Order: sequence, then C-alpha cells, then structure tokens
Amino acid sequence: MEPTSRPRIAGLRVLSRRSLLVGAAAAAGLAACEPDAPADKSVDALAGPVDPITPNEDFYVTSCCGTPTVDGAAWALSVRDDTGERATIDLAWLESLITRDREHTLECIGGGPFHLAIGNAVWSGLPLAELLEALGVEVPADAVELIFTSADDYTTALPVADLTLPVWLVWRMNGAPLPPEHGYPARLLVPGRYGMKNPKWIVEMAFSTDPEPYLGFWETRGWSNPAPYKPNALIHDPDRAATVPAGPVRVSGTAFAGSDPVVAVDVRIDGGDWQPAVIDYAPGPDVWTLWHFDWEAEPGEHAVQARCTTASGAQSLGADVSAPLEGYDGSMEIAVEVT
Repeated sequence: MEPTSRPRIAGLRVLSRRSLLVGAAAAAGLAACEPDAPADKSVDALAGPVDPITPNEDFYVTSCCGTPTVDGAAWALSVRDDTGERATIDLAWLESLITRDREHTLECIGGGPFHLAIGNAVWSGLPLAELLEALGVEVPADAVELIFTSADDYTTALPVADLTLPVWLVWRMNGAPLPPEHGYPARLLVPGRYGMKNPKWIVEMAFSTDPEPYLGFWETRGWSNPAPYKPNALIHDPDRAATVPAGPVRVSGTAFAGSDPVVAVDVRIDGGDWQPAVIDYAPGPDVWTLWHFDWEAEPGEHAVQARCTTASGAQSLGADVSAPLEGYDGSMEIAVEVT
C-alpha cells in the first residue's frame, strides 16, 4: 500500500509452538519493526536475563528507511505553523540547557513473542512544552495535531494534547549523545504510545489545524494511528523452544503497558493454575516491569506462559490473540523441553 496524499501545511513532507495467527502477527511486526535492521542486530537481542537499563548497543533498532547521516553542527529543527517558521532549535542550544533525566521504555508496535523489540534507557532532555515556552512559541488555539518530519523523510503525528503528558525531546541516552541509530541529534519520547510515535532525527515539527487526522509513514500502511501501548508479558529466558535440564529453572522476562504500570505477573505451566511471579523491578508508569518465576521442572515437553495485570486492572490476553497492526496484547507462551 502506498501513502495517500492529502492537504497539509506548507513545508511538510509526506513522505504447539504458536498459532498461525501469532505467526502472521510476527511476520507483520518485522515489517514495521526491523525493515532494514543491521545484520549484527538479533531480532531477539533481549533474549536471556534482562537488566533494568538496556545498554545502548543492545537496544532494539527500528527505522523505516535506514539510519541517515546527520551533521550535528549543521542540524536544525524547524518549528512551524500555518503562518510559516516560528522558531528553530539547534544542537548547540540544546546542549547549553540543563537537562533532566527520564527513565523510559520503548517498545515496537510490531514486537511480540517472535521479536522481543523492547528496551529501557535513561534519556536526558526536557519536556517539549518547556522548550517551546523558552523559545516564545505559543501553541495555536486551533491546532489539533503536531506533525513531525525526520531526516529520513519519516513522518508521524501526535495530538497537541500529548504535549501535557508530557512529550519529551531528548538528546542523550544512558549518559551519552544519542547513537546515530537511535536518533542523533534529537528524538521524541511519547508516553503511552508505541515506538512508531516516537520519531528520531527530527528536522521539522508543525502545528496542524486540519480536522482530518494526519497519517504518516506507517499509518498509511495500515498500522494503528493512535498506537496506544497494550499490556503484554514477554518471556526472555528460557528462549522459546529451549531445552533445559530437569530441576530448578528460572523463568524471567518483561511486562509492559505504557503509562498504565504493570503491578502483577503470573505464570502457569502446561495450562495449570496461575501462580504469582516475583516482581524484581517496577519503577512505575512508562517503565517496564521485570519479573521471575522459579519452576521445578520435570522431564518432558512443557508449555510455560506468563500474563500481566496493570494498575487499572487491564490484563494481557492469551498467547494466540494478537492484532498484528495494533500492537501485541498477549500473554506469551513458550515450549520447553526438559531432559
């Protein structure tokens, strides 16, 4: 499907292992998550025990069109509305500011049991609304969306109301300048919305008064436009289809639902009763929950499944329930052979 054209602001560019359903979701997810992933990036980069903070080199990589080469010294972010350019932001100005740190998890909308595309980092920057205020830019009263264009011609949009979440502009990741593949010089962090709504390499942001929703790169291809996070529990260790020795086995993984923090994780073996897992790390909204479950494994083939429950009472769905273009809402199940 090719992007459809529509009116826009001047200057903007449009630029039992699993059921067949989950398999189809995984295949669709790879299209949105890793269309051009570097060869040295495993689709299961976070398989195995997970640390609270993901090192930059292990953080999953997603881009529609490759990693652009951006000269930080020449880079500028143009802020526009219907009247034209209102302000510009450059890296020297950003680096002159006193930043704040924000721990924040990102997850790809195409991630799931077959593609553990999730990571957590400490980002440094400031809320976008504060930067606009410092520039003397007021949000137009009739603006309904902010439309973003990136250096790779990727586009997406957010409701103007998201500024109050708040949306952050960040330019450091785990204490270092953003790596090129993660958005250098600057990118967005958007609470509550999948990674596709957190654009990298931003070169333009424009206030739109068009009442019709703007559809960007992935949205025109059928992926969710609002892209809200859905609750999911992922098993990172053991690997799916693993073989383990009989005896004590530690099952561990992540659980995440965006701004609705996960407060409980349960595990069941071979479709039996759900049993509570131990929560190892759960700082709060917009940050993943890490958990483990100790299992006394007996020889044979076994199914191990995890589910999560959020503060609002939402719960991840079954292992075989997934809307491929809406994000994985599921309780991951793996097959384990015990010898």
